[in-house]
Amino acid sequence: MDKCENYAQLEQHLDALLPTENIFYAIKVDGVFDYVKARSVPKQDKPYPPLAEAIKDQSVFEFNDVGGTIVGFRCPEYVDGTNVPGYHFHFITEDRQAGGHLLECRLQNVTVQIDYTSRFYMVLPESNDFYQMDLSQDNQGEPEEVEK
Repeated sequence: MDKCENYAQLEQHLDALLPTENIFYAIKVDGVFDYVKARSVPKQDKPYPPLAEAIKDQSVFEFNDVGGTIVGFRCPEYVDGTNVPGYHFHFITEDRQAGGHLLECRLQNVTVQIDYTSRFYMVLPESNDFYQMDLSQDNQGEPEEVEK
């Protein structure tokens, strides 16, 4: 990929490369990035707070002219409720010392690799905590809000 001025352009470029919106994709972008903005949420302890609460204490990192890798997935729309549809990316620096959930980027001369994934497996926890957890609350919109 020659150049993308922002995260939205990265998504548009990737969308143009995909043969269908109906399967999963694993995506890797390697290179030198003009700019990256990422966030990281601190370690959480039991009882775990809702994600919207946990991100209130997040750290935001900005990198300029940094080598690294963006990795993530694109999930189809029909998995809404089980996963977050669309793209979800994380960034890590080339030295593997810093990174986080990707918020924004500006890139040029990077290599993009895409894996087409037609299978989705979900493994549920096998623990008393999970078995006893009240999962009847409707938290379906929370992940989408947090992703913004």
